Amino acid sequence: MRPPVWLVLAWMAQAAAAPLLPATPLEPAYHALFSGDRTGAWRQLDALGAALASAAQRQAWLVLQRELASSQCGRDAPAAPPAWLGDLELDLIQRDIPLSRSYNVRLNGVSPRRDLRWSLRLPDGRELLAGAKTRYDGRQFELESEDQAAVLPPGVYRLTAQSGGETWRQDLSLPGMAAQDWLRREGRKLAPHPPVLPSACPRPWLEQAQLSQPDFELRWWQRRELGQTLRWPANPGGKRLWASVSLLRAEFRGPIAIRQIHRVAAPLGQF
Repeated sequence: MRPPVWLVLAWMAQAAAAPLLPATPLEPAYHALFSGDRTGAWRQLDALGAALASAAQRQAWLVLQRELASSQCGRDAPAAPPAWLGDLELDLIQRDIPLSRSYNVRLNGVSPRRDLRWSLRLPDGRELLAGAKTRYDGRQFELESEDQAAVLPPGVYRLTAQSGGETWRQDLSLPGMAAQDWLRREGRKLAPHPPVLPSACPRPWLEQAQLSQPDFELRWWQRRELGQTLRWPANPGGKRLWASVSLLRAEFRGPIAIRQIHRVAAPLGQF
């Protein structure tokens, strides 16, 4: 897929003004994209993300990331997990509960190994997942970071896995997760306002969950397509239950699924 005309013209205009304006750090990524080397453009995006010094440069980096993801939803990014890791899903989660908002990261996948150690370095230098306990169920594994008050910023995330004396590191250019309002309360109803995604990406969807209190064990879960009514199972005993609704959007970085999740949670009576 060729880059859109407006992006080509913008870069040409910047190139024509080169004697007057400083060169953009993103120039190598633009060169790769315009020459048809999308894999090279992804590599440059990963390499250059930490070097951006201004808000304008960071915005241009985000625009370029969206353009690269528009063709194959990021499946052409050069991420390459080792043979002992598969079906990786990295979730960037914003959770809104009454009077509070937090963020966290969740990672799951499959592996024949049970000695996995993980870390995720964020663009702002925070290290997540390093102290998280990995839960195993057969070949499947899952781990989750502690809640964070600060947003998950856009930029280059470094995912590291260690196992059996081997280390795998992967830089991932990600859109982050910050102050989204994909789920909005309209009176007593929760109205989805999904983000616009390229046609190459999966259509956003909803997930409902009920949890018992006070242990927050999962009691019920249901996936819904956008437009379907959010129905809840009966609660004949009037038990104290916690409920959540999540709106999910997915992209990919090579074989790794990247999911942004806006979750609204509250006592069941508030739904």
